[in-house]
Amino acid sequence: MLTTIQRRIARDIFVTFFLSLFVITMLVMFVGVAREAINQGLGPVGVLRLIPFSLPNALSLAVPGTALFSVCTVYGRMSADNEFVAMQSVGISLLPSIIPAVLLTAILSITTVGLINVAFTWGFHGVQRVILSSVEKIAYNKLQRDHYFQHDSFSMSVRAVSGRDLVQPQIKIDRPGAEPIRISASTAQLSYQADDESLQLSIANSRVDVGGVASLVFPETFVHTIPLGMDAQVDLLVAHPSHMAMRDLPTASQRQSDDICRRENGIAVHTAFSILSSKIDAIANSESAQRLSEINRSRIRLHRLGTEMHRRWASGFTCLAMSLIGIPLAIRMKASDTMTTFGVVFLPTVLIYYPIFALTLDMAKNGRLVPQGVWIANLVFVFASILMMRRLVYQPA
Repeated sequence: MLTTIQRRIARDIFVTFFLSLFVITMLVMFVGVAREAINQGLGPVGVLRLIPFSLPNALSLAVPGTALFSVCTVYGRMSADNEFVAMQSVGISLLPSIIPAVLLTAILSITTVGLINVAFTWGFHGVQRVILSSVEKIAYNKLQRDHYFQHDSFSMSVRAVSGRDLVQPQIKIDRPGAEPIRISASTAQLSYQADDESLQLSIANSRVDVGGVASLVFPETFVHTIPLGMDAQVDLLVAHPSHMAMRDLPTASQRQSDDICRRENGIAVHTAFSILSSKIDAIANSESAQRLSEINRSRIRLHRLGTEMHRRWASGFTCLAMSLIGIPLAIRMKASDTMTTFGVVFLPTVLIYYPIFALTLDMAKNGRLVPQGVWIANLVFVFASILMMRRLVYQPA
């Protein structure tokens, strides 16, 4: 059961946090997301459809900084008013007054983990669907403004745009493992097909070149369909780890490990058969090099899958780590100016926490560090905060 002082501190942190979070989130959504979407030609209706899917990501980014701002505001004001000095003068320790902030930021950290998971999965795919449904309008606006448009492996440049007609388009379609397709035409039109989430390209009087190998002429209208949609069934062996639900990560890791074992067994069988049949050259040919390259890519993806779960939890608990640093620094500064306190406290976070987190995350993804290594930045901040709080309690300023 919280004491009267603890309840007051918790209430002040709670009110400050949600007021600040509302303001910051609105700024991020309407100044950042909405402005960029309108500049890309999405339109007001598209922006409104985009906001719900962008909200989890905006909240997950805003919560850690807002929590730090809240604890700096509350504890900095209390220290400036000598409330902590009064508590210590009557024999009350500072530690109980820190408990509300620790509990609230721990709850916020767990909530942030959930927001990150939602933003990386539901939010990401929702944004993709909104953009795909507006790709025709985006393409025409960009072609009219820049005379160039690109989406994944498809790129197009035009001389001019007249209504729906694209004048003298030059089209390039890249194909993995094959020569690119280049198309030049007198006119073309784009239309989005919602039933199969594809972009239909109608080309009149066109010439098609396939990597200099073949050349075809189509004097009449030629229709080419460009698939844009995402597969409804997520393949755990090829899906990007960052856009997978946390519940699917363990299964994906197991399937990736099984796939690596299967590939290694295949190489072992191929090598043994080559030795038995005295075909030594077959051991180190281009096909064998390709198999080794595929195994290396599979191993890197396995490292990414193993790191992704720890990455999301460590990113969420940035909220707690930052707040634990902010509490003793705000008390020690004794400044009633909230922005000054927040600026001074936020500086070590920018200069220390995020570089360490980015470095350990990159090393863990490449297999040079165990996946749990992404927690190093959090542990450094927690350890530093314990030392500062201990000094604050036993050696008060």
